[in-house]
Amino acid sequence: MFPEYLNQLFYFVGEAVVFMAVFVLILSIFVALLILYSFKTGNFFAARTMLLGIILLESVIKALFWATRVDDSMVDDVGVRLRNYINEKEFLKTPCERRFIFMPQCVRSTECPAKLTPEGIKCVNCGRCSIGEAKNYAETMGYRFFIVPGSSFIKRIIKKYRPGAIVGVGCHMEIKEGLDLCHSHAIPARGVPLTTAGCVATTLDWEQFYEAITDKESTPKDIVASQPREKEI
Repeated sequence: MFPEYLNQLFYFVGEAVVFMAVFVLILSIFVALLILYSFKTGNFFAARTMLLGIILLESVIKALFWATRVDDSMVDDVGVRLRNYINEKEFLKTPCERRFIFMPQCVRSTECPAKLTPEGIKCVNCGRCSIGEAKNYAETMGYRFFIVPGSSFIKRIIKKYRPGAIVGVGCHMEIKEGLDLCHSHAIPARGVPLTTAGCVATTLDWEQFYEAITDKESTPKDIVASQPREKEI
């Protein structure tokens, strides 16, 4: 038998644990509903608070989605869109000449003849994929365009050139890590998710990419239409 004061302590601790679990569950359900709302409407309510909820409760929210047979990838999708929304004001203040684009090497054609250099892969505009035309378009706006094989290149380039803003392309996990990296350097950033992930021959929604770099609703449709269709693998 435990002394009475220990019994009371265990009782209060148990109550606190149950209360905390119920609180976390209710908060997770609330944030999950906000995610569903934002995913369907494109609107955000209390964006910074919502993003904090996603960061702290991501595993619980994804478990709720899994249990209710809802695609939990929308948690990552809304998380990226939230970060883009929060960064938008500072991003738009930055002139294009101080903005950098990081494109993952996996978007390249499998027959790409470009070579790796200390600052990434140097596109030779061979026409085998859509990167060359995107690079030319972005550079006419003033962007610096890098095709990178990994995060170590991005860190090195950020340290060397100190960009004012960044547009990053990648899978959801890479974008989350990249946006966190940019936040640690106080760099406003936008993420553009790949439509299919992988190590080679990944695909990208080029219209979404051009929207991310043009600062306006109108997208260069002629550029998008001229992009070669990605091969399905």
